[in-house]
Amino acid sequence: MLERQAFYDLLESNLHQRIKEDHPIVNALFEEKDPDLLRIMVKQGYQLTKVFAIYVGGLYYRCPLADSRKKFAYNVFEEETGAMSKTDGHLELLHRFTGALGISLEELNSVEVNPETKELIDFRFRLIEDPTQFHRACAAVMIASEGQNLEDRAGAMRREAIANGFGISVDDMIFFKVHAEEDVHHVKDGLNCVADVCTTKQMQDEAIQAIHDTCDRFNDHYDGVLRSYRELKKQKEAVL
Repeated sequence: MLERQAFYDLLESNLHQRIKEDHPIVNALFEEKDPDLLRIMVKQGYQLTKVFAIYVGGLYYRCPLADSRKKFAYNVFEEETGAMSKTDGHLELLHRFTGALGISLEELNSVEVNPETKELIDFRFRLIEDPTQFHRACAAVMIASEGQNLEDRAGAMRREAIANGFGISVDDMIFFKVHAEEDVHHVKDGLNCVADVCTTKQMQDEAIQAIHDTCDRFNDHYDGVLRSYRELKKQKEAVL
């Protein structure tokens, strides 16, 4: 079994190997600058965002550590209200962005969820609902999932590139700015919690694997988005 700091560092390094900036969808978005791709990406991504506060609430309910429970409670409060970031609830912030793209709430809530996206959603719920799997659930949600929004390699420049490329106000992208800033702290909370609750080598190994299992599903989710986009593109080309 690794010492706590060594395990913490290993968790963090495994996350940074797997963030979404490495997926081909990022290059496709900037190279093609096709609003259809962005709209599909946003509509499928919305399905993930709208349940995220429930995930964190589930961790709060299952967590055996008082200090981590407080951090999860603050996280849920921020997700639902935007109080700490002095903005709005995170779904409301996302609605601001989707509205700028011309996507209605009805459209968001009636979208056909890709099977890869559904598997990512259900995978995390399965872990949270099993009290014996808290360490894996925390690694999946607080490290692997919160970590997908880190922008260490791209930062504000990527938000500006999307705004410029798709004619969207940077102000309408505040959802992404808030997440880029808040998730740095949330990931650290997850790293600390998982480092503390894993008391055996097996638990440490399972937590590391949970990061990769979650990131694999994120990769599949983006594969599904690209597939949907290519199918739409073929349909449009066939009409011409």
